[in-house]
Amino acid sequence: MATFDECLREAARTLRVELGGAIEPLAGLDYASESRVKQAAWKAFAAHLRTGSAQVDPIVAAPLPRGYRTTTRRRVGTWDGKVLLTHGDGTPSTAASPLEPKLHAEIYELLEKLIAKQHQSVVEALNHVVLRGTYEELVLIVNLRDMDAKLVRSVRKISEALREAFPSIAHVWMYNDPKGSRYYLDIERPATGVGAKKIHGAAAWVQSVGDIAYQVGVFSFSQINLAMLPQLVSTVADHAQCGADDVLFDLYSGYGLFGAALGKSVRHVVACDSDQATVDNARYNIRRAGAQASAIQQIFTEMQDVGRLGRKLDKSVPRQLVDCPRVMVLDPPRTATPPGMIRELMRMLQPRRVVEVFCGPDEIARSLREWRSSGYEPERVTPMDLFPGTMGLEVIVSLVPADGEPIREDVPEPRRTPRRSGGPRR
Repeated sequence: MATFDECLREAARTLRVELGGAIEPLAGLDYASESRVKQAAWKAFAAHLRTGSAQVDPIVAAPLPRGYRTTTRRRVGTWDGKVLLTHGDGTPSTAASPLEPKLHAEIYELLEKLIAKQHQSVVEALNHVVLRGTYEELVLIVNLRDMDAKLVRSVRKISEALREAFPSIAHVWMYNDPKGSRYYLDIERPATGVGAKKIHGAAAWVQSVGDIAYQVGVFSFSQINLAMLPQLVSTVADHAQCGADDVLFDLYSGYGLFGAALGKSVRHVVACDSDQATVDNARYNIRRAGAQASAIQQIFTEMQDVGRLGRKLDKSVPRQLVDCPRVMVLDPPRTATPPGMIRELMRMLQPRRVVEVFCGPDEIARSLREWRSSGYEPERVTPMDLFPGTMGLEVIVSLVPADGEPIREDVPEPRRTPRRSGGPRR
């Protein structure tokens, strides 16, 4: 089966549209031309997905196709004795991406000059500089190979000058990455030593999606196209079809984007993510939106993690919710759910509906095979142009039991720990 990239390049050749290079091959096109190419590519790709009788939608267009990115970064380096900030592909920072807000390019331009004034030892310690947040409230993250008093003083001095010129930079943090990873928020850092240090502001920013204000941790995952999140949330809600008696399992929940938006339409939300600070924000956001919630720190990398989740559910979820119908939303990383994870989740949770959010189309076929082997069939597939200017698509897939009823296997009920008096734990 051809990849989506291959389908897109073939569509561009057929429509006689010239693509650019690097990681933003469609960014130089007008959006109407880009959309024609992507719609043709999606039609060709979807024809081979084996979606059965499922409804396959056309691509939902982006409301802000250029200047939409709320997370950007630059790598710090020295070339011929001159300090330069570069894009990930090595092009100079002065070549601003049309996908980034103009404000980001202006900040990086000044930041490059401020870093150039620092001692060489400071420059050599810097890996990346990152801008995150909203279109109005920004976080600056300085990624370094080391963390000592001299570097803290230098970063503080840089940030003060930067914030004076750009008051929208509300938060400044240092992030220790001694490996100098190509990823600016490397999760495989040493367990010892200082991992991060606040220079200014708070540990989270606030962003609004629809009528809900979310608290998002400065190091938590967040979608880079803030302008399209209302459409993403409404699409997931349409697929989920939550009912008042449902328990919503929001797996890979992040800061609770879907859990908070769908929470008031269900009886209870169970949010799960791998990072404790992120889980805490999810719980806060979901409850602040007026819903009941339990939040559990749980990573999903191997099948045994599902059993660990089951034991945590036994302690965290109120007893009266055990027999409620379940809806499950999964928003895993780009690599999708690990092999075998779907089967184990279905055995334990037996949801009446499932919604999986794919960060790229190429993992859909494998996941569909696993869903079918677990007794679920796709009902609707909706692609969204969440990454305009690139080869990427976000795809929402809803699934239901093939025979109309959740699969019931002879799986023993988890043994429940006796509770202390005083009501269920929340």
